Amino acid sequence: MTELQDYCQEPRTMSDLVEAGFKPNTVYAAVKRNELKNTNAVDAWGRKQRGKGLFLSTVTPIPYNASLLVQAWNNQPQGENNVTDYAN
Repeated sequence: MTELQDYCQEPRTMSDLVEAGFKPNTVYAAVKRNELKNTNAVDAWGRKQRGKGLFLSTVTPIPYNASLLVQAWNNQPQGENNVTDYAN
């Protein structure tokens, strides 16, 4: 995921993107490569819209799932050999 896609996880206007330091050509190139989508490009009837666009990333981050790590951590043997005695 690029920095631009990461920034566009929420819909952003072009002025927001320019203020964040992205060039308009970079944004339009990302739309052309299907990395971003202009959510205001067409209306409900499929007609092209002109005016302010809202750019949204097409990539959604996968939430981190630590359940396997927690399960592996809880299944460790609990014998005396695994316990470190810090008192001595």
